[in-house]
Amino acid sequence: MELKYRDLAGRIGNIKTKSGRYETPLLLPVVNPNKMTIAPSKMKKKFGVEGIITNSYIIGKNPHLREQALKGIKKFLNFDGFVMTDSGAFQLMTYGDIDVSNEEIIEFQEKIDVDVGVILDIPGLGTYKKMKANVEETLKRAEAAKDRKTMFAGPVQGGLYKSLRQRSAKALLDMGFEYFAVGSVVPLLNQYEFGKAFDVLVWTREVLPAESIVHFFGAGHPMMFAFGVALGADVFDSAAYALFAKAGRYLTENGTLNINEMNYLPCSCPVCSNHDVEDLKRDPNLLARHNLYTTMEEMKRIKEAIREGTLWELLDRRARSHPKLYSAFKRFRKYLPYLEGKDPISKTRFFYLSSETKNRVEVYRHKLKGSGLKSKNFVDVKYFGKVPSEVLDMYPFGQMEGIKLEANTENIPDIDVVNGILGYIYGYYNLITPNAKIEKSKKTGRIRAVYNGEELLLTLKASDYMPVLHGIGKEFVKRKSWSVTIPDNISEFARDGKSVFAKFVINADDRIRPGIEVCIINESGKLLNTGTAMMSGREMIMAKEGIAVKTRKLKSK
Repeated sequence: MELKYRDLAGRIGNIKTKSGRYETPLLLPVVNPNKMTIAPSKMKKKFGVEGIITNSYIIGKNPHLREQALKGIKKFLNFDGFVMTDSGAFQLMTYGDIDVSNEEIIEFQEKIDVDVGVILDIPGLGTYKKMKANVEETLKRAEAAKDRKTMFAGPVQGGLYKSLRQRSAKALLDMGFEYFAVGSVVPLLNQYEFGKAFDVLVWTREVLPAESIVHFFGAGHPMMFAFGVALGADVFDSAAYALFAKAGRYLTENGTLNINEMNYLPCSCPVCSNHDVEDLKRDPNLLARHNLYTTMEEMKRIKEAIREGTLWELLDRRARSHPKLYSAFKRFRKYLPYLEGKDPISKTRFFYLSSETKNRVEVYRHKLKGSGLKSKNFVDVKYFGKVPSEVLDMYPFGQMEGIKLEANTENIPDIDVVNGILGYIYGYYNLITPNAKIEKSKKTGRIRAVYNGEELLLTLKASDYMPVLHGIGKEFVKRKSWSVTIPDNISEFARDGKSVFAKFVINADDRIRPGIEVCIINESGKLLNTGTAMMSGREMIMAKEGIAVKTRKLKSK
C-alpha cells in the first residue's frame, strides 16, 4: 500500500497486485457468475469500476463455469481490472457446510489466476469458546496460502471479542499476509448493529502496519462507506446494487427508498436522467444500474473528502441516514485515541455542523495538551475551551468563523506569536529569542519567515500557519525530540533531500503525527534534514513499506 492522502484513519493509496496498481478506497461490485445483472465489461467502461469480486466456490462447483474459468478468470468474466474471488465461506456461514476443502479452493483460485483470493475460513458470531476455536482453525488453514505467487486475503475472525480479533490479525501478519479481510460483519449489519461492526474494524486496523490492506467484508451499502473508510478500511465489496434492485429498492447515499412508493427520481445519473420512475419499476436491471452508479459516486465523493480533509463533515451528514447509524457515529468518541494517532494535524477547513463536533480529533488533541498550554491571553472557543490567542491563525482556529473577532490579537508581539505556535505544536515556548528577525508578507502582513542573522530558522505556511522547520530543528535535536532516526549508511540520501522510507526508520518520536514537521537525524544524533511526516511515529516503526517522511532541504537566507 502506497499512501497519497489521509484523513482520520482513511487513506487514498495504491494496492499493488500482479496485474497492476489500483487506487483505494476501492469498491468491488459482487458479480454472480450464474447471473451477471450487469456485465463486468460494462461495469468498467460505463461505471468506472476498477475491480470486482466473484465466488470461486460457485464457479468451481459448476462444470461449465469451471472449465471456462480455468482459461483465466479475467477472460471468463471479460474484465481486465482487479479481480478478487471469495472462497465459499459465506455459504459455509449460511448453510453450515460446503463440499470443498480449504486446499482445493486455494489451488483453484490460484489456477484461475485471480489478483486476490481468500482462504476457506470459519466465519460466524458466538461464544468466546466457539470463536476461539474458529480463529484457531482459520489460522491453521491460512498456513496453506503462505508463500504463494497469488496474493491471498487473511480473514480476521473472532466474533465480538477484541482479544481474539487482534490475535487473529497479528498471527496473519506474522505469517506474511498483506491483505486482511474483516469477516463476519454481515450479520451485524443486517441487524443494524453498526457500532459493533465498527468496533471489529477498529480492533483489526489498530494492530496492523500502515501498508496493510484492510477489506471490510460485506459492508456494501453506500451510506456505510464513509464510516468504514474513516475507521481504516481500504476495500469494500457490494452486492447491494443487484440484490436491492431485485427487491425494488432504490439506493441513495443516505439510505434506501422503495421504488414503488416514489414519484420522482432524485438523481442525475445516466439512468435517472433518461428514464422515469415507471421505467425503473418495470425493469429491475435499470434499477440495478442506477444503484451501481450511486455506489460508485459515493466512493468518489469519499476520496475527494479525504483529499480535501473534510471526511468528518461527510460523516456528520451521512450519520442522519439511519437512527442506528447516528448512534454509531456518536460512539466515535471511544475511537478518539485510535484516530488521533492517524489523523493529519492540519486540514483545509473546520465547520461546526452539529453537537458531534465535540468528538472531533482536533478537539481531543487540544484537550490532551491540558495545563501545559501557555499564553498571556486565552480565548474561550466552543468545545475546545481555553485557546492561546497566539495560535488563532493556525488550523483549526484560523479556519473557524468569527473566532478572532472575540480576541484581541493585534497587539501580540510577533516573537510571542511564533513562540506560541511552536509551544502549542511542540511544547517548547522560548526557542525564538528577541533578536530574531521576522519577515512578513507585504501583501497580507502575516509572518512568513524567522531568521537568526542569515540563518533561516523556520517559515509559517500561508494556508494554516503551521511551522516548517529549518535551522530551528537543531534545538529539537538538542532536546532529543520530534526526530526520526535513520541508519548512518543512508544519511547522504536524506541530506540530499530524498524521502525517508519507513523500512529504514530505526526510531521515531511517538508524538509524531501525519503532517507535522520533524527532524531527520542519523544514529549519532546529527541533524541531516527536516521534512513532513507522512505517518505517525508508531506507524513508522511498524511499517515495512511506504514513505515515512517527505524530506525538504535545509535553507538559509
